[in-house]
Amino acid sequence: MTGPHYVPRPPAGVIPVTVPGDVVLLRAPGLMSCVGAVTVFPDSFLFTLLTCFDTRVTKPHASWALDVPHRSRETWLAVRFSDGRYRAADLNANTPRRQPQGPHVRFQGGQANWTDGWDYSRWWVTPLPPGGPVELAIHLNGDTDPTGVGCLDGDALIDAAARAQVLWTDILPG
Repeated sequence: MTGPHYVPRPPAGVIPVTVPGDVVLLRAPGLMSCVGAVTVFPDSFLFTLLTCFDTRVTKPHASWALDVPHRSRETWLAVRFSDGRYRAADLNANTPRRQPQGPHVRFQGGQANWTDGWDYSRWWVTPLPPGGPVELAIHLNGDTDPTGVGCLDGDALIDAAARAQVLWTDILPG
């Protein structure tokens, strides 16, 4: 999804479809990370990542990595499609030119409250995956191996995409 019509965000003018089910990526004493609120567009999907920690037991995770060199000490998210396509996402290092065939994973915003023990973020993935599992992995505090992993159902995402309603399409000028 590159070229003059590429829009680096969920498309406007579409009523997405929500798919059921939440996915736990990590459950440990005083620490939990899960994915939910998955909404599907004709060519992409958006999800919420929530990480909660008991401030009496564990420290908050490191901030989100801005680029590849920051992964050695900060937190980052990765997505793997069943056909092997993979993207490790940072806040800046998720541009299409680095991997034109996708998947593209874009941070859409969020907020955290380290005192109360939570971090909430939204992530957008395009294109849609093929059928099969869509692996989501969180790497906390520079972990090279995933700290936690869970899977979404690629077939459910594809089915939902067919039901999304397009009211108008985005076209970038130029």
